[in-house]
Amino acid sequence: MVGRNDLCPCNSGKKYKKCCLNKDKKNSMLQQKVDFSQKHDISTTQKLYAYSRKDKFYDEYIGAQNKFYIVDDKEINSKFNSFFNTYYLQDYITSENKTIAISFFEENKNKLNVIEKNILKSKLKSYITIYKILNIEEDKALLKDLILDKETYIEDINVLKDLKVGELIIGRMANVVEVNKFIDTVLSISEKIKDVIIADINNIYEKNKDVYKQMETFLIYNTNIFYKYIQQLIDPQIGEYLKEKKNASNTEVNNMEEQVDTKKIDDSKEECTVKNLITENIEDAYKEVALTIWEEYKNNNEVKGTENGWASAVEYHAKKEDGVNVTQSAIAKKYKVSPSTLGKRYKEIKSIHKI
Repeated sequence: MVGRNDLCPCNSGKKYKKCCLNKDKKNSMLQQKVDFSQKHDISTTQKLYAYSRKDKFYDEYIGAQNKFYIVDDKEINSKFNSFFNTYYLQDYITSENKTIAISFFEENKNKLNVIEKNILKSKLKSYITIYKILNIEEDKALLKDLILDKETYIEDINVLKDLKVGELIIGRMANVVEVNKFIDTVLSISEKIKDVIIADINNIYEKNKDVYKQMETFLIYNTNIFYKYIQQLIDPQIGEYLKEKKNASNTEVNNMEEQVDTKKIDDSKEECTVKNLITENIEDAYKEVALTIWEEYKNNNEVKGTENGWASAVEYHAKKEDGVNVTQSAIAKKYKVSPSTLGKRYKEIKSIHKI
């Protein structure tokens, strides 16, 4: 151990206390913070993963595999296991119209501590994007999200140790116990690949602005698009497979618009009667919130039943969330549906807004 008055190990010729002592203390505190975050992240993820392997989720696991993987080849797909696990736990919508993480939270919320709950919440809001490394310091790195055009920073900089300022990466970031960190493997990409991906993402988003008011919401609910890019980038065989199957263009990354699950996109092109009912009937003060609730629910859940029933439930939910003293009977009458219909739809909508 270096003493305060010993010569600094960096060979500056100065005493340790006059040179690197404060820097080393700062780095030590940061590492303790990162280790603490990692410890709780691993513990929470292990509990979530164990929950996801219950027999009742067997068909869901198979369904997630079928949706996630591009090719039917176990050897190739083994390269993407860590990405698949994140997708399966955080993003895949089960037959109960919720993610595994949400189901886990709902069933165990009385057993989970505050840290575990916050980790689950943060990861549910995470998304994949393209970052440019703007600066790397001793305790953090400054990154720019090139899709959302905003700067952020990451404190767990170990994942960037082989990268330099100016490089481009694909990553999924979350705040885990007060530490900004990547929750998947980070991939380095070229300028050309970056341009192709961003052009594709913007193109798909522009066609779906009626569903997603903000790009960030689009990215949160469409991580599978990026995971398909990632599979192509990791294994060129997948790109060749897609070229043959889809007669794709000769770009370095195939245009993903024809390769993703477009059910949500196709649905969004249809006339949204529920949206029209909300726009026409709800007061301006609650209109934006109500439309956001409906867009997020419709995008991730199968919608069955009358439009008036859904519109009445959305208005009731929006007003209850705002603390308005309103009855189901009054709003049901407004939309000419029974209170029981409103109540049923309200429970379905509320179930995905618990976290």
